[in-house]
Amino acid sequence: MASTEPTNTQLREIAEADQESPFDMINLIKYRSIAVYESAADNAIGRSGREAYQEYGMVAFPKIIGMGGSLVYKGTCEHQFVGDESQNYDDLIIVRYPSRRAYLEMFNSVEYQQAIKHRIAGLEYRVLHESTSANIA
Repeated sequence: MASTEPTNTQLREIAEADQESPFDMINLIKYRSIAVYESAADNAIGRSGREAYQEYGMVAFPKIIGMGGSLVYKGTCEHQFVGDESQNYDDLIIVRYPSRRAYLEMFNSVEYQQAIKHRIAGLEYRVLHESTSANIA
């Protein structure tokens, strides 16, 4: 099922996982051509989905850096090599978080919650994969 937001079950799973270990969040992003807000005033601005997501990022990225996280990778998906149309994304973003505790503190902050409206308006859907690195010998 295509979605932009985590379910209560998904939030509970991350809250019940190891809270102290660093992890990466792999974001596969599909933008709307035109952002769709709940508010007529926000819709009147006429943002593209990418522009709305950038509004969200102007809040999220400083919070990530402030907690000791980092942007590992951001790239545009230029050519779908394998998969069907339902797996065609616009951007791939990898963010490293210092811990799940820090992620949840950011997620639950007032500023972050207020910025989510831009993400919802800007995205057609997204897939997030929570990932921990493996030691490669």
